[in-house]
Amino acid sequence: MGEEKGGAKATVAAGESRSTNPFNVSLSLSPLRLSANARNSVNLLVKVKNISDDPQLVSVDVMLPRNCMLGFDSACINKVAEKRAGELKAGESVEVPVEIWANNQSKSGSFAVDVTVYSHYIGYEKVLSYIKKSTPLRVV
Repeated sequence: MGEEKGGAKATVAAGESRSTNPFNVSLSLSPLRLSANARNSVNLLVKVKNISDDPQLVSVDVMLPRNCMLGFDSACINKVAEKRAGELKAGESVEVPVEIWANNQSKSGSFAVDVTVYSHYIGYEKVLSYIKKSTPLRVV
């Protein structure tokens, strides 16, 4: 009887996570900060784990503030990056690296890096669900 009760709880929890959010997302920066007024880069590592019972087609969008001299290229022109991670089976994880650059015009401060992880239906054109995360990027 106790096993059925535990199984019912697990089923409800899995149903809740499937309907609201199929992913567990963590963000990390390496190194932790950029140098101001210098050409250098950091790697943002987006780790996505499929916590649903179904396979998910995954893509990751990363956005930088428009009013700063940071970018996804060494000239700091591109402020949006999209990475297609492919299909994740249930319980599988993927790490998506994104390089963020500063240049000789980059000012010091703390800037928000917005990350959105999408679950798609059949192709990348249709979105089933998404989760948004944000992390500060320090420039010193």
